Amino acid sequence: MAKLSIIIPLYNMREKLERCLFSVRNTVRIPYEVIIVDDGSSADEQIFTSDAMDHVRILRSEEHHGYAHAVNEGIRASEGEVLLFLHADVMLAPHTVEDMLDVLIADPNVGAVTAVAPVAYRRAQLIPPNDYLSWDDYVHVAEEIRAQAALPCPEILAEMFALMARRDAVSAAGKLDERYSFPALASYDFTVRMTRAGYGLATLPSTYVHRDGENSDTTSDSYRRECDFFHEKWGVSLDYSFFPRRDIMSLMDFSKAGLRVLEIGCACGATLREIGARSPSACLYGVELNDKAAEIAAPYATILSMDVECLDPSQVAERFDYIVMGDVIEHLQNPWKAIENMRELLAPGGEVIASIPNVAHISTFYGLLSGRWTYEDMGILDRTHFRFFTKKEIIRLFQEAQFDIQDMRYVTVPYPEIGKRLREELLSLQTISVDAEDLDAYQWLVRAKRV
Repeated sequence: MAKLSIIIPLYNMREKLERCLFSVRNTVRIPYEVIIVDDGSSADEQIFTSDAMDHVRILRSEEHHGYAHAVNEGIRASEGEVLLFLHADVMLAPHTVEDMLDVLIADPNVGAVTAVAPVAYRRAQLIPPNDYLSWDDYVHVAEEIRAQAALPCPEILAEMFALMARRDAVSAAGKLDERYSFPALASYDFTVRMTRAGYGLATLPSTYVHRDGENSDTTSDSYRRECDFFHEKWGVSLDYSFFPRRDIMSLMDFSKAGLRVLEIGCACGATLREIGARSPSACLYGVELNDKAAEIAAPYATILSMDVECLDPSQVAERFDYIVMGDVIEHLQNPWKAIENMRELLAPGGEVIASIPNVAHISTFYGLLSGRWTYEDMGILDRTHFRFFTKKEIIRLFQEAQFDIQDMRYVTVPYPEIGKRLREELLSLQTISVDAEDLDAYQWLVRAKRV
């Protein structure tokens, strides 16, 4: 039986497939099979066995059924213990397969890993534009990135343009949902099922592949409809439920062993998973009102049931080194009581790490002075926000609950030229002194220590 099954769905990409197969032939050094699933390509785009290479099987469909169907056919036909899903426009670099396989072998909790490419994961550092002119140039770039030896980054979901997975993780996830027409969304749906089944996913920032394809137009009506379908199916949004808050994590010290971390509003657990990767001995806890999101987080954290505003701290057995509250406080009716309760849940010297929108941001001033206070789906005036804070009110919130502010920094966002002109006019006021950072801060990040 082949150790590795490489599954390549294909639709009218013969020339790119030939380059993909060239890279497989020149880089894969373990026993493998290639399964090409031709999903109804036109006659002039079809590939035949004589065009390919040894170890290649071609499954051909007379009709175009879509990416998910083609991948499902490839899975059914595959024999390998490990599967590598490739888009036909991808080229592997030397060591790609070995590096991905090494991670799967080293950590039995990881069920799938994905490489990085320019159009996919901006988190990966040193990803170049794909304008190298030859195979040798590409290999040189890939080796430079590999030499950075960046550690794997945990994921909850992933694309499948270059995703390697163990057979048991694939079996646990089941079939790709063929109701999706966009490969990325079908991939997200498939890999989130791996996560729910308890299999870890990871991006390998040092494993770079070339990819010609472009990301889907995420603003198109058809893409948004399929995002809505994902939301209806899983009860969580792709827009904000799956992203770790590295800005908040920058305020945390992971050097202490056995950290006890509680995240209020942990969503699908992305931040907790990242904390666990940086501090493997950490004990992770989460609170999440959305039961569907909590189910996705549950394999990697202990999910607690609590109302932070009406909490009896004596009923919570654990005490925590960090309590993370990312974009939570503004959603509470009584944030003052909630912060008091969080103090009682902290161990001596414990800290609350929070992010809070700044209502004094220049964009809010512009709208207010234009006669508008319009609630939106997200942002400072998110319609689900109950409370609004400035920097001084945030400081008062924590000080009155007997916290000492250890660090306070802000996040900015770009704003148009008219906002810049208004900013300068406000800073020039004589009747009242306006602090520039109050206008510039879109969100405040706070580290507050229990005293």
